[in-house]
This record gives sequence, C-alpha cells and structure tokens, in this order.
Amino acid sequence: MGQTTKELHQQRVQLWDASMANHLRYIGKDSGFFEAKWVEHRNCPVCKQNNYSNIFKKSGGEYVKCLECSMIYANPVFTDNALIDYYKNNHTSQSELVESDNSFYINLYNIGLDSIDKHTKGKNILDIGCSSGVFLDTAKKRGLNTNGIELNKKEFELTKQKGHKAYNELLENISFDEKFSAITMWDVFEHIKDGKAYLSNLKKLLTNDGIIFLQIPSSDSLAAKILQEKCNMFDGLEHVNLYGVETIKLLAQNCGLKVLSLSTVISEIGVINNYLSYENPYFGSTTNKSFIPNLIDEKTIHEKLMGYKLQVILGKEQ
Repeated sequence: MGQTTKELHQQRVQLWDASMANHLRYIGKDSGFFEAKWVEHRNCPVCKQNNYSNIFKKSGGEYVKCLECSMIYANPVFTDNALIDYYKNNHTSQSELVESDNSFYINLYNIGLDSIDKHTKGKNILDIGCSSGVFLDTAKKRGLNTNGIELNKKEFELTKQKGHKAYNELLENISFDEKFSAITMWDVFEHIKDGKAYLSNLKKLLTNDGIIFLQIPSSDSLAAKILQEKCNMFDGLEHVNLYGVETIKLLAQNCGLKVLSLSTVISEIGVINNYLSYENPYFGSTTNKSFIPNLIDEKTIHEKLMGYKLQVILGKEQ
C-alpha cells in the first residue's frame, strides 16, 4: 500500500492551521468577514473590467469570477499596507514544511529548472519570496548564481546563512547592480494584487534573453473545479489572484511578454477520489493517486493542463 493522501496532507496541515490562526485577527467577530479597515474593492486584475459574479465565501474573504475574461480573484482584497503588515508578521510554517518535506519540493524545483535550462543559458537567478532558500540551494547545486528576496525576517536570515545573496525588502525598493537571466516565483505570484505592474517591473531586470518562471495554483485544475470552496487553493486572504491557462496568457500579452512554456504539476487525484467517495478530500482513506475510475488518469490530466499548479515560462517579445 502506498502513502495515502491523508498521510501526505497531515504533513501540511500545520501550514493551513498557522495561516488560519493569522487570519483571525483581521476578521470581524460578528460579520465573519475581514474588517472594512483592512480591505478595498477592485476591478478584474487581468482585463480591468468591473463585471463579475460572486462564487463563494472562504475564511473571511470572498472570491468572484470576471464575466469578461473568466479570471478568478478575491474581491474585496487587502490594502497594500495591510498585506505588508500580514506578511511581515506571518508564520514560518512554509519554510519549516519545505525543509521537512524536502524531496517533494526538490522534485518540483528540478522540473522547473529543467524547463528554465531550455530557454536561457545565463547563470544569474533571482527567486522572489525565497522563504528559507531551499529552491536556491537546488539551483546553486546546478551551478547558478543565487539571489533571493524574502520579507519574513527569520526566513531571510536562514537564506543568508546558506550563502545566498538575499534581500529583506520589497522588490520596488531594491537597486540591483546586475540583470538576471531568470527570475522565479514559486507559489508567490498568486499573492500579488497587480500582476501586470509586477511583471512589467520584472521585465526591466531581465537580460535580453532572460525569462520569468512562475509556479502558480491553477483555477483550471480539475481539483479546484470539483472541490471549489473546499479546495485549499482558496484561502480567502493570501491567494488573491487565481489564474487559469487563458488568463495567464492574456496577462502576459498585456505586459508585452510571450508564453514560452506552459505545463502543469501535481494532479491531486487522491484528493479528488476522497471527495468523490464522500470523504474529507484531504483526510480521506484513498491510496489511489494515479487515476479517477472511469474518468481520467494522471497523464491525461497534465496533457490537458488540468493539474493543480501551472508552471509558466515567460520571455520578452522581441
């Protein structure tokens, strides 16, 4: 018998619990929503239209679907100052999880690095939201010059101690003395409210043949579409923009970037099988993580770009 989905997610429950505990101080006791002083309403972050339908509420927040471009996003969203306060004082469970579940993440990192290698031969890499530097450790072993940005003070210090060049500042406050052949964001870009402005800033930091790599949760994933509000992708606060295949392409086009590569990782078949068996999706008893009976297998999920996370490589329009 293989490791069950329940056993896999028991290793990650501390991350969810820590996030939810941090959310509570922003939620009104009577309303169950984030207090008005922390949030603001916004238009669609991709097409900028203000035409949406409400999908569901989750953990103090609310998700909507743009009726123009189908983007899924949190609305209202935390103000810039509230987000900075939240992340500066956030837990370190993510870095602890990555450090303890090393092989799972290193496998994903190497898949991403293999894709990066196909599109740039430069050696300077910048990882934004680098946490404790496990991805940078992996990149350094492959001969890359490693740089990282991390707002959490403890995780920033851990990254520096490992020998990586690290910054404990917002991207816009840093003056770099070099260009980068690759800028990576692992499970970070969905936290950025204005993706267009952010990608436009990243473009300026790239070498002529430099690329931007994103790993992001996909609103087109089969797991997200089936589970909806029960899916951990939707946390109410941190994951403010949930891109799908077409919306990330549209955003790239709006930024003068082209999609060089687009693939998915992590099928979440075990989670789906639990849910379809009327069990808790993350703590059910299935050991079947390879196929959904009479429906689809893991290979087909990724061929159809319905995996849980998108890995996207963007390059400059020449």
